[in-house]
Amino acid sequence: MNIRFEGIFSPTITPLDEKERVDELGFVKQLNRLIGNGIHGIYLLGTSGEFTTLTNTERERAMDIAVKAVGGRVPIICGVMDTSTQRVIQNIESAEQFGVDAVAATPGYYYTSTGDADVIEFYETIAESTELPVLIYNIPSMVKTAIKPQIVAELAERCNNIVGIKDSSGDWNNCLSLLALLGDRTDFSIMLGSHTALGAALLFGADGGVVSISNVAPKEAVALYNAGKARDIDEVHRLQKWLLRLSKIYTYGQGVSAMKACLEILAVCGATTTSPLSPVSDTAKAELRQLLTELEIRE
Repeated sequence: MNIRFEGIFSPTITPLDEKERVDELGFVKQLNRLIGNGIHGIYLLGTSGEFTTLTNTERERAMDIAVKAVGGRVPIICGVMDTSTQRVIQNIESAEQFGVDAVAATPGYYYTSTGDADVIEFYETIAESTELPVLIYNIPSMVKTAIKPQIVAELAERCNNIVGIKDSSGDWNNCLSLLALLGDRTDFSIMLGSHTALGAALLFGADGGVVSISNVAPKEAVALYNAGKARDIDEVHRLQKWLLRLSKIYTYGQGVSAMKACLEILAVCGATTTSPLSPVSDTAKAELRQLLTELEIRE
């Protein structure tokens, strides 16, 4: 399949109102803010988008709103993760109806895979179910299945429309192995899900990142990508340190809650999350406000 994803894809949060319905105005504002700051693509309904806790109705509203708001300006990769192969395929069919550009899936969670054969069969089956490009999403901390780099390479060889991976393993050796096995392919994208390793990964040849911190600091995340691709080591080092300072936001509770608190401070959208995710405390919000001020992050 002649398609390649590169750059910073923001795994966007899903703004909600107090009844946990998608806040359309807030969502459109955030999407426009991301694109206006140079984000190369949107990663919809991922971990940061609360895909596991939104109702099916709100997931569909999120897709509808996002596709219309983005209007083809950048590609949209939509998460279709679920607990079984058939449920993932149903999610893919739904995503197809809304016109997303690609889908991404973890192996099924709750009943976890028992070996490599399960993982291969799962991805082959979902890839055969659609003409959309499919990205592998490796996040073993959440789904309890780690996808080996050799299996990723085998799937890329077997399935024409498996075109990339979002690697959120946080394992630098895993990243290096992916780059060694697949880095020379022009039809496969290696995207890092960890902002802490992103700068180094770009210097080693990664194609980009799907990093949640870009919800708060899209301009700086894009600047890091540009510095990495330009092999500007000093600038990569400076921006990586800056993002590490900002990553203090994740110490104030659930990452989604902290990001939404930051966006509320920046007057982008409200801080409501899906229950049972808890909002950050007022004390934490005051400290987040101070951090954003120190780092000169504005709407």
